[in-house]
Amino acid sequence: METRYAFVARELTEAIASGRYPVGSLLPNELDLAEQFSVSRSTVRAAMRELQAMGLVSRKKSAGTRVEATSAQRAGGAFAQSLGSIEAIQQFGVETERDIQEIGETVADNALAAKLGCKPGSRWLSISSLRRVPGERSAPPICWTDVYIDASLAEKITPRLKQYRGIFGDLIETVTGRRIVEIRQDIAACGLPEHIAAPLAARTGDHALAIRRQYMLSPGTLVEISLSYHPADRFQYSTRLTRQEDPEA
Repeated sequence: METRYAFVARELTEAIASGRYPVGSLLPNELDLAEQFSVSRSTVRAAMRELQAMGLVSRKKSAGTRVEATSAQRAGGAFAQSLGSIEAIQQFGVETERDIQEIGETVADNALAAKLGCKPGSRWLSISSLRRVPGERSAPPICWTDVYIDASLAEKITPRLKQYRGIFGDLIETVTGRRIVEIRQDIAACGLPEHIAAPLAARTGDHALAIRRQYMLSPGTLVEISLSYHPADRFQYSTRLTRQEDPEA
């Protein structure tokens, strides 16, 4: 299910791309956008952070939000995604299609625990899947992802997995009544492991990005871990770093 934040970000991105808001123009202010989309101002701000992270807009105090580009930058046709917030990571799940390959239960031995950053002997529901661009089944997958969810939630989550199209974090929040408050993320270069190279239509050892995300459920409980492998020629992560304004200036 598309979040309100993702909906606003997508609508504004399409409006910019169509020329409704040309480069150099100002977007409506937060209050007007909140009324236009029937959302809160905090939802609008989250959407604006995504647009800013993609380089579509710039924001200055007392000057408004200015359109800087009509489309996000992509490298070599790779799928691009920004990393400015939890919502940005959720948006990737909204924009792509999950193709589940295997579901099982796992007890983390020392090697897996080191890879996941969890305690040896901990139990997990494991879901392996491919991520694809919707409507492009003939194209190579974007990535392979192994997701590990705390085994104490397996009874509630497992029956919903194959039909569920949303983000696993959202599903966890639904069944627990608690929020994901933090995602800890590590990115490293690697060679593609042999067991996932063929499903990715790639070769063993090809250059790739390995991404580990640890999802913390309030009040700070590690409840989900994902390990994703992205072939280097199919994906780009983008961040935008800005200098904080001096509040005394």
